Amino acid sequence: MSTSSLPVSPRRTLALPRLETLAAWLLAVIWIFPLLYAVWAAIHPPAYMVRFDLLAPLTLDNFTNAWAQAPFARYYLNTFALVTGVVLAQFVVCTLAAFAFARFPIPGKNLLFMLVLIQLFVFPEVLIVENYRIASELGLINTITGIGLPYVASA
Repeated sequence: MSTSSLPVSPRRTLALPRLETLAAWLLAVIWIFPLLYAVWAAIHPPAYMVRFDLLAPLTLDNFTNAWAQAPFARYYLNTFALVTGVVLAQFVVCTLAAFAFARFPIPGKNLLFMLVLIQLFVFPEVLIVENYRIASELGLINTITGIGLPYVASA
């Protein structure tokens, strides 16, 4: 007894995955083009900023000029001091708060914990005017403490 099977037609695949891949590549090229232009402008003289000449001279003068325009070493030191202070202060405050939430029988502990979680959903930009007003009243304008203090109690 012989068995015969029905003829199998070749499976037709949808063109959708190819279209998605093409769209992803197109978006990637569009996204990377400004970055390539920024690199081109950074390593060529200003005269070649809009002229794409493959034989244009390469230079690092743009970097030395930018570095000389501002005291970047001081900026890095200020940033390091700010971030280190905020992280250490947050570590202490958050550790003590977590210990209190976990170990002490506080009435309304769940409500307080929910308030802490809700506070995480508030963007810092929303509070910038109020933070500025408070820092101004405390005399902390243009100080590292005034910049970092609002972030210390943030979870």
